[in-house]
Amino acid sequence: MADKAGLLSSVHNAIRILQTFSLSETELGISELSMRLGLAKSTVFRLMKTLNAANLVEKNDETQKYHLGIAAFELGFIVYHSMELRRIAFPILEKLAKSIRRVVRLGVYDNGGVVYLCKRIHDDNNGTISKIGERVPSYCTAIGKVLLAHQDEEEIERVIHGSLTAYTNKTIVSPHKLKQQMIDIKNRGYAVTMEELRKGISSVAVPVYNDMGKIIAAISITGSKFHFYPNHIQQYVNELRTCSRLITERLGMGY
Repeated sequence: MADKAGLLSSVHNAIRILQTFSLSETELGISELSMRLGLAKSTVFRLMKTLNAANLVEKNDETQKYHLGIAAFELGFIVYHSMELRRIAFPILEKLAKSIRRVVRLGVYDNGGVVYLCKRIHDDNNGTISKIGERVPSYCTAIGKVLLAHQDEEEIERVIHGSLTAYTNKTIVSPHKLKQQMIDIKNRGYAVTMEELRKGISSVAVPVYNDMGKIIAAISITGSKFHFYPNHIQQYVNELRTCSRLITERLGMGY
């Protein structure tokens, strides 16, 4: 049955169920999903049965809870490897991580948060990619603040007036202060956070644009607060801006 907007309610609810799973909550039960989504248990049960038949979710017989299935992984795998942005940025960020000897990330904005597409570590000898798809808040991370500062006014207001968690005593949760930060960040072209998400950890980030001048992502350098004195920060900003320009150029050239 379709609603007034022309959407199939059953499909919409099935999508809502799939989007409820996260890295921090990989397994969920019928009752949890019912309460969280405001749907009847019988409705959730039928939807989960359909999703299970399509291998989009699988049931853990021991816990009687569900987790995302192989079909969901296959879809994500296709999307992940088709991302031109990640493909082009990867070798550039890998080189930066090795030269700067810090953690380097590439992330995109998503509904008030940041989803990491790539993370490079300078001493990662196996060439592995860690925590791809990890999600962090935008208001207390450098990469998130850069991305949030470039959103439209309505989205910025929605986020800074939302429910904000103070992860440390340095997390800024004042809407007034955050609003001013957004203006400052957009004007100077980069963001810095000092222990706002985790104690002892600081970060700096710059935007990445497409060849039309529209922000599509951000890249950051993260490390110990002791490596984020003013002279370090300016060096990081210069390095990140060089990488950002390279990514933009190669996207435009279709590398």
